[in-house]
Amino acid sequence: MRKIIVGDVHGCIRPLKKLLETVDFDEKQDMLIQLGDIIDRGPDPYGVYVFLRRKKGAMKERCVLIRGNHEQILIEDSRDPNFRQMWSQNGGKSTIKSWERRGSFVENSAAWIEENTVLYYMDEEIRCAHAGMEDKEPDQISADVLLWDRMSLLDNQYGGPLTVVGHTPLSAPVYMDGKGGQALPLKEKCWYRLPKTGMICIDTGCVFQGKLTAMVVEDGIFSLWSAEGNP
Repeated sequence: MRKIIVGDVHGCIRPLKKLLETVDFDEKQDMLIQLGDIIDRGPDPYGVYVFLRRKKGAMKERCVLIRGNHEQILIEDSRDPNFRQMWSQNGGKSTIKSWERRGSFVENSAAWIEENTVLYYMDEEIRCAHAGMEDKEPDQISADVLLWDRMSLLDNQYGGPLTVVGHTPLSAPVYMDGKGGQALPLKEKCWYRLPKTGMICIDTGCVFQGKLTAMVVEDGIFSLWSAEGNP
């Protein structure tokens, strides 16, 4: 079964649909893992939410929605209105308006998002989280690391089981081997052997005039594909 891992979407529905077409995504056979931050900043957060909610309904456990820090802020806002100003300053205005254009309130969707997103995914060959990871069992890692951390990537000191993250927008996907050196840029449409350890970041700044990137994992190898982002 192929794993299709998709980076930070941030309300960019057209690149998301185009990217899944590009990788010949098969809803009945593939596994879809989305790394979080489906909302905020971009043109259609509601559209992305509905699209992925339908995928989750159809695919069940083969659709894994990782919770990003932006989803976490939405959840906190639904509980405490004091979060509204911070959320608005971090891209939340586009999300609020996107729901309102559909005659709804984003708070109505917070419960579904909380119930259907997870802080991490792991199997025998890969881990996935939105932001950071530590070399210990994921259920022993704080939510702050999984949702917010950038230094485990940027310091290149993480040498635990291979982890794929988003959260930190880069000009191209990179592999960090955990030895403190320079990042290894990864080319698109090339097949690589899946490393056992280290970290791969596939956030390529879709909402910042970059690209939306997917990592396709199959039989111990992987490739990278992208679709142009929204302004």
